[in-house]
Amino acid sequence: MANEIFFYEPQETYGFLSNFALSPIQLSDVVWPTSEHYYQAQKFTDPAIQQQILAADSPEQAFQLSRQYEAQVKTDWDNVKDAVMRFIVFEKFRQNKHLAHLLVSTGEQVIKEHSHKDAYWGDGGDGTGRNELGKILMEVRAHFAQIEPFNLVHFVDSAKLPTQWGTFQMYGFTETATGKEHLALVYGELDPETPPLIRLHSECLTGDALFSARCDCGFQLSRAMQNIVDAGSGVLFYLRQEGRGIGLINKIRAYHLQDDGADTVEANERLGFAADMRDYNFCRGMLSFLNIKSVRLMTNNPRKVNALEKAGIKITERVALQEGNNPHNENYLKTKANKLGHMFDKSFVG
Repeated sequence: MANEIFFYEPQETYGFLSNFALSPIQLSDVVWPTSEHYYQAQKFTDPAIQQQILAADSPEQAFQLSRQYEAQVKTDWDNVKDAVMRFIVFEKFRQNKHLAHLLVSTGEQVIKEHSHKDAYWGDGGDGTGRNELGKILMEVRAHFAQIEPFNLVHFVDSAKLPTQWGTFQMYGFTETATGKEHLALVYGELDPETPPLIRLHSECLTGDALFSARCDCGFQLSRAMQNIVDAGSGVLFYLRQEGRGIGLINKIRAYHLQDDGADTVEANERLGFAADMRDYNFCRGMLSFLNIKSVRLMTNNPRKVNALEKAGIKITERVALQEGNNPHNENYLKTKANKLGHMFDKSFVG
């Protein structure tokens, strides 16, 4: 059925749901390689057996060891196994945030462990099994689906994106609150301990795709991607917030007002909008998915800096992005500087 997710082998599409999927879990001063290692070890009271299972080279080996010592399994195991499984599955996703994002992104679909070998934790292969592991996973999903940043965006899929600057990995997200689709273009390998160079770029169809010279958006987009490649790694977030959040059609109306003499701020306000309608809170979900804890932000906009800091995103450095000054956008840039506080060098805006 289309509303069901089946998982079994760790290398499959939904393999991260399996207890055999590599996902380190630290409990006190002990790190368990997988939830399967922990679950199998809890069947025994003998510390030597537990240690042997902990040291198993693979979850498959951990499973086999528990079978080898089956005669020494705790007498009350059947009474406590559900609680043990529920605990370790929750910890797996609590401690591995990327996996929690993936779990929440499965939405409302029914999750089933498709195992013909197990009719208790799985569906028995024919759908008649109890699927207790699937039920626990859905309970854990419901928990994280109520918590930020996991509920801010849903990850959809990823693919390679070759560009004139280099090949990026493109990640697609849907914003939970609005249904808008956003992208993260990742270049190189991101180090969780090193703030990457990033750009939060709001969609500008006219500047980005139609080569408009009446704004600096397309020029900034090109320069940002080049800067990220030059840095060796980084992320370009492409956000569907056209016209500083007023949308494409209203942007055309604002352009008309600008043609008649209004500046970019006055045009928005005459249409009944604030000068900047954008919201960046949902970006926390995208950054969390990519395990980014702090950033070096390419922007000239102090409002963007303040908005991200208010949303709990740590900015270690603001990197100026001054590009695209031309006769068609000279007044536009001056308005951004004078009315919106954009931080340009005097030599750039004239």
